Amino acid sequence: CYVTGFGTKSPVFPHHRLSTADGVEAAIPGILVGGPNPGQQDAHEAGVVYLSKEPDESYVDVVPSYASNEIAINWTAALVALAGWLDAVE
Repeated sequence: CYVTGFGTKSPVFPHHRLSTADGVEAAIPGILVGGPNPGQQDAHEAGVVYLSKEPDESYVDVVPSYASNEIAINWTAALVALAGWLDAVE
């Protein structure tokens, strides 16, 4: 799962200032990280080490990984819209 605080294997170390600078070990719950990114742009620039070059496995849960583990409004907005729709349907 790519939503912090949800499921048994959720992101713990997102590339997100509020989650890393607040002094709390756990990430802020309920925000969506980018997920697998076969471009792995941060491998060269930030020194992030990926375990695989496969597109669906190009994800690493470390703070410097902006290519796969960054929090962005365009991903989280879709999650919020889905949650709102699910709430309205029930």
